[in-house]
Amino acid sequence: MQETSVSLLERIANDGRDDDWQRLIEIYRPFMYQRISSYPLLVSQSEDIVQEILCVLIREMPTFHRRREGSFRAFLRTIVLNQLRYAMRRTKGNPIAAGQFDRLNEHIEQLADPSSLESIEFDHQHDQAVFFHAASIVKSEVKPNTWKAFKKHAIEGQGASAVATQLGVTVNVVLLAKSRLTRRIREEIRGLVE
Repeated sequence: MQETSVSLLERIANDGRDDDWQRLIEIYRPFMYQRISSYPLLVSQSEDIVQEILCVLIREMPTFHRRREGSFRAFLRTIVLNQLRYAMRRTKGNPIAAGQFDRLNEHIEQLADPSSLESIEFDHQHDQAVFFHAASIVKSEVKPNTWKAFKKHAIEGQGASAVATQLGVTVNVVLLAKSRLTRRIREEIRGLVE
């Protein structure tokens, strides 16, 4: 298990190692691909757009300074919005896209408004993607029974005594698993998810 409580963002800001950058890409490539692929006119460009987003993210990360809760998501959403705007400009001349262009462009521009439904959905999907990636990392660091106790109690919401009975452990073991793994996941996602 990783001993440091320094977040991924802090490690990257302090001359992140290759594995820190790799972890950032592992988190964001699938999330970005899912988001971009949800725009029908941009599906054919999705790989290129995702690559551009990641390049900008990597280039700009060393200068990013977290100023408030949610500022990293806002930073990322701005990068995505700008890359989507560039992609829409390339698509504008496509005759197939003519009828759908304005609707999709309006949809994309909602990302500029943090209180829009599109931005709220972006934030929700972001947080889910980051949480599940962090959970998969933590899962690989612990014994299977520890993970089962955490998952059943903390994620699925089963009572600690029911989980203890199912797994043949004490209630204290279940509660410790929840506490320890929750703390570890929080360490992993600190700054990325509020």
